Amino acid sequence: MPAAAPPSLLSRLEGVAVICTRALSIVGLVALMILAFITLANGLLRWLINQPIAGVVDVGALAIAIAVSCCMPIALMERSHITFRLMSSLHPGLGRLLDLLADIAVTIVLALMAWQFWVYAGGLAISGERTYVLKIPAAPFWYAADVILWVAVLVQLVVVALDIANLVNPTPRRSEHQPR
Repeated sequence: MPAAAPPSLLSRLEGVAVICTRALSIVGLVALMILAFITLANGLLRWLINQPIAGVVDVGALAIAIAVSCCMPIALMERSHITFRLMSSLHPGLGRLLDLLADIAVTIVLALMAWQFWVYAGGLAISGERTYVLKIPAAPFWYAADVILWVAVLVQLVVVALDIANLVNPTPRRSEHQPR
């Protein structure tokens, strides 16, 4: 029985990207769970003893920024966003080319967005912006969200590389043929 061929650099890169994006999605889930717990506790305390928790809105705004940014890389890596596959059914090669062009456009938009998040976080840092009630500095959370967006850009570059490889050597996509 012949030995299996060693995995290519691209497939190893894809594997690392999948592991990293899943780890980030767990961070996002934890942020959402903390927010849910605090919101539930706030509602119960407001209802039972008419004493809400001060700063729930402060924590919520910061947790949402992290949670949403943590979900972007895995959505890109697993290609769980909305796509139209009309051209793929008419001409598979054209469909693969259009997928590549769309993924390049997503990469550019995502990089521009990450750059603007950096600018925004810098403005918050310069102004010393803090949350209203708890006075938590806002800039570190937005810098963290921005770093995660740059991770999403790197993940999207892996997706583009996979698209290029698929254009050159057509194979079924993992996300299309593996159950989730």
